[in-house]
Amino acid sequence: MKEKKFSLGVWAFSPCGDRFLTIGYRPEMSLEKVIREVATIDDLSGVEVGYPGDVNENNLDYFREIIKETGLVVSMVGVDLTGDRKWQNGSLSSTNPEIRKEAVETCRSGIEVAKQLGCDLFNIWLGQDGYDYPFQSNYPKAWDLLVDSIKEVAKTGVKVCLEYKPKEPRTHSYIATVGKALLIAHETGKSNVGVTIDVGHALAAYESMAESAVLCMRDGRLFHLHLNDNYRLWDDDMIVGSVHTIEYLELIYWLEKIGYDGWYSLDIYPYRENPLEASRESIEMLKTLSKLLDKIGRKNLEKAIEEGNPAKIQKLLREKILQ
Repeated sequence: MKEKKFSLGVWAFSPCGDRFLTIGYRPEMSLEKVIREVATIDDLSGVEVGYPGDVNENNLDYFREIIKETGLVVSMVGVDLTGDRKWQNGSLSSTNPEIRKEAVETCRSGIEVAKQLGCDLFNIWLGQDGYDYPFQSNYPKAWDLLVDSIKEVAKTGVKVCLEYKPKEPRTHSYIATVGKALLIAHETGKSNVGVTIDVGHALAAYESMAESAVLCMRDGRLFHLHLNDNYRLWDDDMIVGSVHTIEYLELIYWLEKIGYDGWYSLDIYPYRENPLEASRESIEMLKTLSKLLDKIGRKNLEKAIEEGNPAKIQKLLREKILQ
């Protein structure tokens, strides 16, 4: 079994503002200080950044030097097509051709930065591409525009990762579920278009994290993972495994069984928690869950799954975990 590669999104060290405390719950840190803090986390070797907010053409060389000094690698570059007013009515699906063109060009520029950083994963989460009211959206047109735009972005050659989410900031996102993400990936006709599963988004969509991972993996399109936790009601981005521990155990079981060898990347937003402590605990939880599978016995789990008897499965878990 391959050793897991752990990564972290730099936003975990941001002030973590919300709608009630917009300035955030901690002081702003420079990107350099954040990277050096991240580098102190045991077992973590990758870092995720955003374009153009974190890294762009103006600070690329400086950032590359910091990364080199710390020994980290850039696991993924994500594009921000959500946090600017110009995207408020959509980006890659915008009915305004100038806005749509700018969104595609922003992705292309971000991909060039990613290449300069030695990174072949480019993440697209489209928070503003969706709708809020009935009769607000021309669904066929929106999907055509979205697919065509992603096709253009995918011509750049790197792995383009579609991160789905049911809602927020729109009440309905176009790429809302694992099924929709896979459908769009297929419609592009590009093998380098795949999926980022953010498990918090999967939970909010009432999906089984494990099933969603298997669906993407069997199609060769599970490109990346964002790991966190929530109560299914909102994208809380909590410490990994803090709520859905058993479901996380199932996710790790299937990721290992199907041979996922990509990044296990933390996408947490510790409002009041110490980000270093929250990150370290998330990694320790992931490692512990893998060890717990050893204790339970993967062959025992495989047999229980094949038999499909819920009482026997619960008995196995109870005896191995709680006794």
